[in-house]
Amino acid sequence: MTVSEFVKAGGLTVYSEGEERQIESGYCGDFLSNIISRAPDSCAWLTVMNNVNVAAVATLIDCACILLCENTAPDEPFAARAKQLGLWVLGTDKNVYEAAKLVASLCGV
Repeated sequence: MTVSEFVKAGGLTVYSEGEERQIESGYCGDFLSNIISRAPDSCAWLTVMNNVNVAAVATLIDCACILLCENTAPDEPFAARAKQLGLWVLGTDKNVYEAAKLVASLCGV
C-alpha cells in the first residue's frame, strides 16, 4: 500500500507530504539508536517522539513514513525540517499498539 492510500484508508492526519512510497513493513520505537540500527527500509515508523531529531533519523533509515501516535504533533522545527526534506509525517490518536495493528491490517505487513 502506498503512503497516500494508507492515509485515506486509515483516516490519518497529514503534517508533511513526501514522495509516494510503498509501505513494506512497520517499526515501533522511540529510542533513536535502536531505530537507526534496526528499522527496515520503507517501513512505517511509529513513534511518539516529536522533535527535529526524528526527521534526521527518518532520512538515515529511509522510512516510507513517520506515524506520530497518541495525538502527538510535530514541533515547529521538526515540521519545518520534514517539509524541507520531503518526509511523510502522519498523525493518529491511536496508541502505538493500535496504530501498529492498523499498519499491519491495511498494509498487509
